[in-house]
Amino acid sequence: MYLDNNFSSATLQTYQGYSLQVFASGRIKLSFHRSHTDRVEYYCAKAKRCKEAYKRQHTRSYTLMPEHFDLVDRLLASPSRYLIHRVHLKGDTNATADNAHVVTDIDQGCMTVVLDALHHQWFLPRPVVNALLEASGPKKGQGSIFNEYMATYEHDWEDAVFEEQYHQKGYREPPRNRPHDNCYDDELDF
Repeated sequence: MYLDNNFSSATLQTYQGYSLQVFASGRIKLSFHRSHTDRVEYYCAKAKRCKEAYKRQHTRSYTLMPEHFDLVDRLLASPSRYLIHRVHLKGDTNATADNAHVVTDIDQGCMTVVLDALHHQWFLPRPVVNALLEASGPKKGQGSIFNEYMATYEHDWEDAVFEEQYHQKGYREPPRNRPHDNCYDDELDF
């Protein structure tokens, strides 16, 4: 069992905000910003048997965090199809946090980031949800297809919903095969 203190309410209050990135590979990255240059980064990966993996986490940690697991269970009780992403510290896949999950409702196009008892719902553009479902892009060398930053003053580390009309950039088409594969047209400096 691994409970990550970075997801406690007291620690979340110290961050200036966080970024949510989605990649064509089906991975998700959460970056918690202490400052403009100091971040704590996590990757979210879907286990091959995500329901069984979640059940094991539930069994070992429910008594310590019933609020967290009750919230995730309510999300999973919907009749929609969903994906469960486990959250681990960047560079350490063994440090999978039992107190953090990302649940994506495929049918509703809604991703819920659950950190301890806090939850943020992100309504995503359909191509982003499809990329999570297909998970067919390369794992390295490509930029994110979705990257949004949410400053603390937008949510004060309380439950919140972020709808598409409030996204700054939204969906970004993955780059086509070309010499600068990890760049976007608007980022090239010619």
